[in-house]
Amino acid sequence: MPAKNNKQASEGATKRKLIEAGGRLFGLHGFEATSTRALAAAAGVNLGSILYHFGGKEGLYRAVLEDIVEYKLKEIGPRLDDVLAVCADASAGRETLLEALRDLVRTMVEVMLGSEQSLAFSQIMMQEQIAPTPAFNLLYHGFFEKVFAAWSSLLGRLTGLPHDSRELRLRTLSVMGQFVIFRVGLKTTLLRLGCEELSAGIMESIVRLGIQQVEAILNGFVPVDTPACARP
Repeated sequence: MPAKNNKQASEGATKRKLIEAGGRLFGLHGFEATSTRALAAAAGVNLGSILYHFGGKEGLYRAVLEDIVEYKLKEIGPRLDDVLAVCADASAGRETLLEALRDLVRTMVEVMLGSEQSLAFSQIMMQEQIAPTPAFNLLYHGFFEKVFAAWSSLLGRLTGLPHDSRELRLRTLSVMGQFVIFRVGLKTTLLRLGCEELSAGIMESIVRLGIQQVEAILNGFVPVDTPACARP
């Protein structure tokens, strides 16, 4: 029994090393440009371990995405649940909803820009948006939908737009994009600010500006006619 447990622990450690190496290398180079040889070398394991544990590079990549979803849900999931609970409370007033919105803005900025792990994972998530792989739905249904639901619920309550309206979906994406740009355009942001890294002070400024901008949008809200998507 001890020998079996030792083998399971060793195999588990090997899988963990490969997933962590995949998170780094897929984030830096993308799926296609990352070789199995480079993955094995970065993990410090035998090349055959990728086939043995994951069935190949595609399987390892899916495992990395599953790991990202699990990590992100632990990181931001409780905040998303709090927002949805507030939105489901019919007695919640405008100030309560705005306070939930402010907290959500802060959380988004912190999880996208506040740690090396988040930065590495964000890189893979952005690559999947630009050039989706067959594994994209893991991210979309596992994480993106949950973030969208929280923002959409808040903005729906604050604007009065129906939860299934096309305009609400577009407004939600537009608002979220204000924060995503600081991750997608991080290098440009640093150059424009003349900084080598985002300090705690700069991140706080991003939070405060984001809150001001979203509240300004809400204060000046006027419905916009949003046509249906054109059919091919």
